[in-house]
Amino acid sequence: MINNITRRNIIKSLGVFGAAGALGTLARPSRADGNPIRLGLISPLSGSQEVIGRYQLAGATIAVNQINQAGGVMGRPLELVTRDSKAAPAAGVAAAKDLAGSGVNLMLGVLSSGVALAISPTLQADNSILVVCAASANELTHEQFSPNFFRTSDHAYSRQRALAKLVAEDSSDVEDWMMIAPQTAISQSNWDSFVDGMTEFYEAHDKTLNIGDPIWTKYGATDYKNEIVELMRSPAKGLYAGVYGGDAVTMFSQAAAYGLTKKFDVMVDPGSEFIIAQAMGKNTPEGIWSGFHWYYGAYEGHKINDDLYAAYVKETGDPHPAGYMGEAHASVLAYASAIQKAGSTDTDKVIAALEDLEFDSCKGMRKIRKEDHQAICDLNMVQFGPDDSEQGWKVTDYRVIKDDGLSEPAAPGQPIEFNFKKG
Repeated sequence: MINNITRRNIIKSLGVFGAAGALGTLARPSRADGNPIRLGLISPLSGSQEVIGRYQLAGATIAVNQINQAGGVMGRPLELVTRDSKAAPAAGVAAAKDLAGSGVNLMLGVLSSGVALAISPTLQADNSILVVCAASANELTHEQFSPNFFRTSDHAYSRQRALAKLVAEDSSDVEDWMMIAPQTAISQSNWDSFVDGMTEFYEAHDKTLNIGDPIWTKYGATDYKNEIVELMRSPAKGLYAGVYGGDAVTMFSQAAAYGLTKKFDVMVDPGSEFIIAQAMGKNTPEGIWSGFHWYYGAYEGHKINDDLYAAYVKETGDPHPAGYMGEAHASVLAYASAIQKAGSTDTDKVIAALEDLEFDSCKGMRKIRKEDHQAICDLNMVQFGPDDSEQGWKVTDYRVIKDDGLSEPAAPGQPIEFNFKKG
């Protein structure tokens, strides 16, 4: 997802958060005593997605240390037990079952929606709970809803509609849009959600919207020449670049010779966060917006945000933590609040405590809906551009969009309904 040099540097800086089976290498003296409460982190800690897994490990480790320094939960320390999902469904299921077999019934993490969709059906039989903090597929709280599954982060529907709302408010004069994305389930879910939002919000602004046929690519493609030519020939002035992460870097790098970024007046990305800017430096597309799980700069002055950011920078020297770190931190806070509320680590009691739980986090208050176990939280968007500094890029703007009606009504077990998207 990130070029090799950048990826190695990030993993090196995150190495301080070693994948230890207990508290990790950053364990601090604890004011809590008694038997530890074990939380199982399932995350990609090897392979192509390791860098994101390391961010999840960092956020969870910092949260565990902070809670333990404050006295723990019910006077007991938290202990983080890690398992490598390898970003593969089979490995993720094996990790979840291994944790459950070891007596760890409270789990969190999971980057890939495919991994989450594989684990979710196993939770009830294993008497476990999984709180995901990145996997965003709509199906997880709809067709494949499980009473033992929770999501404390945003999801495809809410984030892509928030991105559409931003576009409609800022750039609704851009009528013609195109999309390029890999042919994957999450890309389809993202695109459907974005189009649904664009249709609703453009109509609300009494603006015309024309959406061209989507250009579907292969995930991990290395040659985008034909797709770039097709984009250049289109009348569109707005581009939804669903080729996230490393695919986006490859596509935009190849597109530079064609002047692609100068053709489009508005470009949006569903969730690459810092990846495109960090990889492309001075060649960062001007004005591109990216969805973020959490952007630390938007919450300066909020104690949880500031303490998390300071702890991360102190240990790594990296001033730009990915939003994945903040969401893992929030999942640990959710568990701590629920366990304290339940007065127990019993699965059924913690499930009951998580339902309708309101808790503070690095991006403010969140509420987990009882009906479908989806958290309602802020949506963060960040805009980038090139810069003359050594870094080569800069944040030019950011937005915090409140989820006031952006999320769909809870409908566990039922497919999501798109009320504005046609076809």
